[in-house]
Amino acid sequence: MFNIFKKKDKVVISLTSSPKEPKESEKLEKSKKYIRHKGISLLSLPDNYIVLDLETTGYNPHFDEIIEVACIRYSGSEKIDSFHSYVQPTPYGDDSIHYVDDFITKLTGITDDMLVTAPKFKDIANELYDYLGDSVIVGHNVNFDINFLYDNFLKCLGCEFKNDYLDTMRLSRIALPDLPHHRLKDLKEYFSIDGVQHRALNDCQITHTVLSKLLDYIQENNVDLERYLHPKRFDLTSLTGDVTLNDPSNPLYGKHCVFTGKLQRFVRKDAAQIVCNIGGCCDNSVTKKTNFLIIGGLDDIPLVKDGKSTKMKKAEKLILDGQDLKILSESTFYDLIEDSIK
Repeated sequence: MFNIFKKKDKVVISLTSSPKEPKESEKLEKSKKYIRHKGISLLSLPDNYIVLDLETTGYNPHFDEIIEVACIRYSGSEKIDSFHSYVQPTPYGDDSIHYVDDFITKLTGITDDMLVTAPKFKDIANELYDYLGDSVIVGHNVNFDINFLYDNFLKCLGCEFKNDYLDTMRLSRIALPDLPHHRLKDLKEYFSIDGVQHRALNDCQITHTVLSKLLDYIQENNVDLERYLHPKRFDLTSLTGDVTLNDPSNPLYGKHCVFTGKLQRFVRKDAAQIVCNIGGCCDNSVTKKTNFLIIGGLDDIPLVKDGKSTKMKKAEKLILDGQDLKILSESTFYDLIEDSIK
């Protein structure tokens, strides 16, 4: 179900939140407080690197919390050492011993009892920060993990987390473009890899195996990574979806979607492909056909004035003229596509 609210003359649509979930207006306000000065996304691997994975209470680093962190340091393909800790989040509800809801427990196997004696993030922050050092970080959809670490290190230590990183999801989309999904479980199945997912240390090991398989595939099939280092602007209207993945129950089904700003979890082309697979279509600019405008980060974008991009201003004008067009925050967009990216 949707809620509609107005914020500084902007009409925003959001999903109805649970009592624990902050209001969408609060999310939008908080997410603008600072810019993450993260490292560089790489497509090549150094001799020494750290594979990292987190388990969290949810998907938004501004409001959700880390409950497990695992790292494995490698030199080439050889495991050197590891770091692992459960992390106690802020309890929720009236009972102070409830740290995770039933969904997170079913997904990860992590229970309240496992967190009740765990350290808080501030108690492991120094040790973890020193362990990571300036190593290249490897992970699957690793921007998700880096955003959580960045925010927590900044809060607890006053330090920015600027390590360069290699994302095996990005690498898999380049190497295996015909796969309908590039989730860790899809690659695990594609490469016939054993292992139980959604526990941080297990996911590190699976991710490392996926990385090895991908690098072998890229070498054997002469996949050209160089041209992806400086990609040209992509025409989103050229994308087509996989009809077998269409979801008529999804609010994006049959709708025209446009993106503005920089997304945290996906490059724009990949996010647009998810919309097309659901059954929607994506356009490059806001028109009278547009149903949803999805807003990413707008910091450091030259055409943004007064906190609004040209697309936002055009969308607001069309809304005031009576067009059935809704503006979605990035977090609400992820809520809508959640079932398509698990």
